[in-house]
Amino acid sequence: MAFCKFSTENRMEDDVLVNSNFFAEYMPSAPEMCTKVYLYGLYKCHNADELTNTIDDFSKTLNLSYEDIKSAFLYWQDEGLVTILNLNPIEVRYLPIKEKRYDSKLFKKEKYAEFNRSIQEIIDGRMITPHEYKEYYLTMESLHIDDSAMLMIAKYCTNQKGNNVGYNYILTVAKNWAYDGIHTSLDVEKKLEEMENITSKVKDILLALKSKKTPSFEDRELYQKWTKQYGYDDLTLLAIAKLVKKGGIEKMSAMIDIYVGLNLFSTEEIKDYEKNKDDLYNTAKTVCKSLGLYYDNLDPVVNTYILKWKQMGYEDEVIKFVANICFKKFIRTFDKMDEIICKYFANGLVSYQAIQDYISTSLELDKKIKSILENLQINRQVTSWDRDFYNTWKNVWLFDDEIIDYAVTLGAGKSQPMIYINKILSNWKENNIKTLEQAKQTNLDVAPAKKAEIKKEEFVTHSFSSEELNALFDNLDEVKLL
Repeated sequence: MAFCKFSTENRMEDDVLVNSNFFAEYMPSAPEMCTKVYLYGLYKCHNADELTNTIDDFSKTLNLSYEDIKSAFLYWQDEGLVTILNLNPIEVRYLPIKEKRYDSKLFKKEKYAEFNRSIQEIIDGRMITPHEYKEYYLTMESLHIDDSAMLMIAKYCTNQKGNNVGYNYILTVAKNWAYDGIHTSLDVEKKLEEMENITSKVKDILLALKSKKTPSFEDRELYQKWTKQYGYDDLTLLAIAKLVKKGGIEKMSAMIDIYVGLNLFSTEEIKDYEKNKDDLYNTAKTVCKSLGLYYDNLDPVVNTYILKWKQMGYEDEVIKFVANICFKKFIRTFDKMDEIICKYFANGLVSYQAIQDYISTSLELDKKIKSILENLQINRQVTSWDRDFYNTWKNVWLFDDEIIDYAVTLGAGKSQPMIYINKILSNWKENNIKTLEQAKQTNLDVAPAKKAEIKKEEFVTHSFSSEELNALFDNLDEVKLL
């Protein structure tokens, strides 16, 4: 079922029309977020595709949480522009826009009389407007925040921002905490104790950044993200702060995001990365040159590839060596080079010597296969198909070169000699032929058998009646040809 629809009395044409009363009487006092939700919902009312007329689509397109969207529609229901038929799952019906009725609020004045008096005492640097009061009511009711909890949050915010703090800041804190399960005054008390402890640690970080600013709500939120979401400990955060030359906590946050992307979480890993950063960029330049590539900004190359290969255990010289191999093999992209390095890694080839030995062995193998092709009078390069055949004969079926060479002599001159040789060797494998002598003595040669001589008297003739012929042709579909 579609998330947003017109009510039966509010059918419109294909154009998305907005009543002028909305702009004149409703939009000026409406929060920006609520206006976005209303207008996008109005557009969706015209959308026949119910697959995209969902709260998921609203959330993704408008970059809003489900709770924010629900709060917005509760606001417009309060204003008389929509009706919410169901909250879980939410289902909204748009109503005709009429002249604004200022006495249509659903909130009872007596319910919030004490709250109004208390919050005005807390925010005594300015007068609270009727619209601001409504925003508090809407947030408390939609997110189930107790009056006392909202007052404690307002007090906390005034301590942070001053006694003329904006209500959007207070509501942002209240919503973020509500999403974390903080709804009562007891919840807020525990949160404030936690924030006090965090404040001390954020102060230490700011000192390491050589900043004298007082920790803000945003600073504490960053600290919680670094510790709870990313898993950094306090000592590592202090070490990172000391690496920041300028830019303060915002620069530190950007650096931490990079470290997370590079899987650098310990102090040692981060210090080693910063210490060797110049070497990483020099390696990136060399590899780019080998592959015939140019980048104005080498950060993506270092962060996506070079550091990854280093973490896999590849030294700079090995990475450059593999880049040269790629150049000789006409490989010109980092993705393809990454595939090669990952294959080496999967086979335990990390050191320069291990890769050299592997390549030498591969070259010797190709020489052997090339000699087989020449003996079969096949004039072409060795293919992966040839290597697979030879690997099966040598390493799976465990035939030595003497037996393979003998099979090659038998396959010479055949129309498909490699397939013919494979058939010979598979027969020998099935019959447990292990030595050259046994192979020469076996009668399992797969050459075409001589045609048997058929004597004339061996033919048996039969005359078919017309009825028998008709029956035979009727049953041709049942005949299986082998």
